[in-house]
Amino acid sequence: MASPEQFYDDLASEYHLLFADWWSAALWHGRVIADILAQRGITEGRLLDCTCGIGTQALPLAALGYSVTATDVSHAAVDRARVEAAERGIDVDFRACDVRDVRENVEETFDVVISCDNALPHLLTDEDLQRAVRSVRACLRPAGLLLVSLRDYDALRRTRPAGVPVSVHGDVGSRHASGQAWRWSQDAEYVDIELFTFTEEAAGSWRARSGTTRYRALQRSQLESQLVSAGFTAAEWLMPDVSGYYQPIMLAKG
Repeated sequence: MASPEQFYDDLASEYHLLFADWWSAALWHGRVIADILAQRGITEGRLLDCTCGIGTQALPLAALGYSVTATDVSHAAVDRARVEAAERGIDVDFRACDVRDVRENVEETFDVVISCDNALPHLLTDEDLQRAVRSVRACLRPAGLLLVSLRDYDALRRTRPAGVPVSVHGDVGSRHASGQAWRWSQDAEYVDIELFTFTEEAAGSWRARSGTTRYRALQRSQLESQLVSAGFTAAEWLMPDVSGYYQPIMLAKG
């Protein structure tokens, strides 16, 4: 099973296949997050995306006027994010580093730190999660805002779904697709996810790849407890029916 770094290094060149149109989806992510920040009086300023991947949130937020620094454990993902930013003329300061060590790699302080797309559950122990959130808090100015999104593991642990059905996008002859197979631990504390991507190279001829990584099925109370232990305050949850985002979001002040 791949480490998160290797999993996303392998996926970086094909990450867009998870979406019907990656850049359109990224613009939507940016707008929703910017709206949440604006509701809290943050319409500009310095923003750190500490698990940026290929830039799905970092790029559109920079395009909306935030001064963005973006880090990720995957060097390949950061390299691709730089390419995506350059192609669109978007200025983002990208760096490759583990979220547990982000303070040692980023000297600035920020008005906002974000970690989206279920990244923190790659940290499988309380010790690693605590190290990460303490490092993140050290990057925030006093009373700065942390925004984290993750899967609704509170619900998923009860139902233990077998995966995510394959979804197919595009026109015949140039389609792409993705799907997931999930394997839960007996106590539902962890879930191993095998991610499949498919590209149609000609009508009826497909190329497939897969990679597997492990997540901690992190409950909302567990994340909140770790944040409070690290010194965060005023924690609140925004569920999708309130935020409009596709995953639950936690907000907390540093």
